Amino acid sequence: MLFGYSSFRVRTMPKAVAAAALALAAPVAHAQSVADFYTGKTLSIQVGYTVGGGYDQYARVLAQHMSKHMPGKPQIVVKNMPGAGSLKLAIYMNSVAPRDGTEIATVGRGVPVEDLLKGTKTNFDPSAQNWLGSMNEEASVCVVMARAGVKTVEDMRKKELSFGTQGKGSDSELFARFVSKLLGIKTKVITGYPGTQESILAMERGEVDGNCGWSWTSAVASKPQWFKDGTAVNVMQFASKRHPDLQNVPLLSEFAKTDSEKAQVELVTSRQVMGRPFFAPPGVPADRVAALRKAFTDTLKDPEFMAQANRTKMEINPVTGEQVQALVKKVLNTPPEVVQAARKNLSGD
Repeated sequence: MLFGYSSFRVRTMPKAVAAAALALAAPVAHAQSVADFYTGKTLSIQVGYTVGGGYDQYARVLAQHMSKHMPGKPQIVVKNMPGAGSLKLAIYMNSVAPRDGTEIATVGRGVPVEDLLKGTKTNFDPSAQNWLGSMNEEASVCVVMARAGVKTVEDMRKKELSFGTQGKGSDSELFARFVSKLLGIKTKVITGYPGTQESILAMERGEVDGNCGWSWTSAVASKPQWFKDGTAVNVMQFASKRHPDLQNVPLLSEFAKTDSEKAQVELVTSRQVMGRPFFAPPGVPADRVAALRKAFTDTLKDPEFMAQANRTKMEINPVTGEQVQALVKKVLNTPPEVVQAARKNLSGD
């Protein structure tokens, strides 16, 4: 009996062990590395604005250099989905875009706080996105054409000015409305321009007096002569600190008088840290998100990338994906009383 029992064990145990080993090994055998996934694929960078604007320019330079830093070196293409100050793209990424890491996007830096500041529900959950980082911490400017005869905030209080905007959710509309209420300035907001380029063309044509929320990096890259010969005037800037190029241009925060006004300005201008944000939609596997973040960061350190950025006068001041993710979380937890006060000053009433 002992022999027979032993013989049974000798005959059957190897099969059982083998089956167990195969069961344990199966997931490993079928697991796909990040490099394997991206090999031969195309990675799309979606831009929420029209071709030629600041967000588009940043995305296209990034796309030229990011592939070599990606596992599997996928081809990278840039696509444009303008609309509603890039909210159209944000909603698409939240609900329609593939969750496999083959599409990432850049939208307006104010999109993460759109619902918070407007009290709306846009079907975009900023906390659920996988933020890859920002290409720079931005300063925006309130620019008025010299023909309007305005140089200071005091001058702005004496006459009504028209500002072209890219629609609800865009920086240009938000800042124009906010400064109007906060500082007691009469403004006429002309909304609906599909992109920054179109609203700037409207300034040239005399359709509007200015743009209140134009990224300084875009302004100085696209219209440097305006600021050299005085064609346009920077009345104020929106940033956490004065930009090195704009040391003589006051910050919006310098006009805040009360603690409430200061807290509101901090909330509204927090978006400037997310100057040129990029993200992947919810549900992308964690290892691919990590690879995308690393490739994004490594690209912004690439000497060839930096050389091209310098040639095109693109300011690069990177913010990591982890920092953007943390900032989004912090901003979404702003005290309700500050949010309500800011909403009142942002209303179009």
